[in-house]
Amino acid sequence: MARKRYTLLLSTAFAVALISTTGCRGFNGFFTPPGPMNKQQANAVVHDPFPQNDIGPYDAASRPPSYQQPLAEPVRNRLIPDAMPWLGR
Repeated sequence: MARKRYTLLLSTAFAVALISTTGCRGFNGFFTPPGPMNKQQANAVVHDPFPQNDIGPYDAASRPPSYQQPLAEPVRNRLIPDAMPWLGR
């Protein structure tokens, strides 16, 4: 009886640990390719890795040629609310 309880407890703990490592994203982001070029470009626009001109000192050499025209501040402020209207922002 005690052995069955121990096995059940161990398997439950393992299942909880496995589920908690995936989080809300699941295994989608871990094992799949990054997707088509348009999806990668849209992701890069949302998560622009280069400093913005209006929030820091302007340094033209810090941005590569394809990122020379960053999104305007009003457009940046609307990216998340427009993509997720159910958040009610």
